[in-house]
Amino acid sequence: MSRLDARATHMHSGVSRLRTGTMVIADLLVVTSIIRFAYFGRQYPLPWLGLVALALLVLVAVLMWVMPAPRDAPVEQGRFAGLMAGCAVIVGIDLAASWAPGSTGVFPVTCIGVGGLLVAAVTVRPPRDIVLATAGFALVLIVVLGLQVHTVLSIAPRLAFVAIACAPPIIGVTLVRSFRSIVQFHSEIAQTQSTTIIDHAVGMLASEELERLDLAAEQLLDDVAAGRQALPLDPETAARASSLATQLRLHLVEDRRQTWLHHAVTESAVLDPVTVVDDPDGLAASLNSRQRDGLFSAIWLLVGSVPKSATSLRIHLARGADAGPHVQGLQIVIEATGIPRRQIDPAAWQAIRRVGRYTETGQSAMLRIEVDCLVDASADR
Repeated sequence: MSRLDARATHMHSGVSRLRTGTMVIADLLVVTSIIRFAYFGRQYPLPWLGLVALALLVLVAVLMWVMPAPRDAPVEQGRFAGLMAGCAVIVGIDLAASWAPGSTGVFPVTCIGVGGLLVAAVTVRPPRDIVLATAGFALVLIVVLGLQVHTVLSIAPRLAFVAIACAPPIIGVTLVRSFRSIVQFHSEIAQTQSTTIIDHAVGMLASEELERLDLAAEQLLDDVAAGRQALPLDPETAARASSLATQLRLHLVEDRRQTWLHHAVTESAVLDPVTVVDDPDGLAASLNSRQRDGLFSAIWLLVGSVPKSATSLRIHLARGADAGPHVQGLQIVIEATGIPRRQIDPAAWQAIRRVGRYTETGQSAMLRIEVDCLVDASADR
């Protein structure tokens, strides 16, 4: 198995474990509801109705384990709609069972479990859906429990109960969003890591264009060889052949100027919008594998330190003085805008140290990092 395949398998395993973890948390909250009902159920005005709500809660929790994870969007949406309908029925029945005029002190115990069911859905639904469902859930609890308030002292425990019931799905959304950011980070690295291996790499987007041109040229040559295209070529076919040759030459020349660093940045949906590489001489190709990995990791960590909308990164590479018969100096200047130094991940500085000695200057959200490193002077640039 290749390193990229292993990383993809690891990320898939992480997603599966995260889903299992949220399901376990949901079950723990359902068990909490069962324990609370065993203790407070006798205080319900309609305990048998509360038992029905609890039975439905357990049934939905079991179904979420039994039913396989949805693979199609319509199925996933239908299951989520069914989950919301089930939660609405459970909450409605439990509120009716626990309702009594005045500040009775008994709360709808299954609401804790309903929050758990929402937690179980955070890995398969967009955060917006979970937040909206939780907001609706909280609004219902506030309105119903608020109607029972007749004294100031009874407000605080009801607000605390609403917060406890609604906090788990919100925390779950926050954790899953962080996990998805990590997955996106490693997915982007996995997609672009291969470009750091070859000095003057042909990127994924460029390779698709080259494949198209190669196919068109091959078809033209095959037509000539098979006699389907007469010689000399007619003006239209000759113009098409000339155009193909020109485009192939331009690609070959361009690929000598665009190193692994250019392709690693432009082929990343995260780095490309905010990062500019200024390397007209293709000097990035002379970096060894350790230096490339350090520079690439540092770029990622700098961009990931703050929201992308406020970030701008410019990387300039220039030749330095010769340091020996086969050693040449190379200066890399990283100019970062919108990245306060205090918010930079400490791992970014460790990554830069793998490239070479560095100095950093700047103030506020402006940062300039100058890296001086030594490279093999005989490396193909």
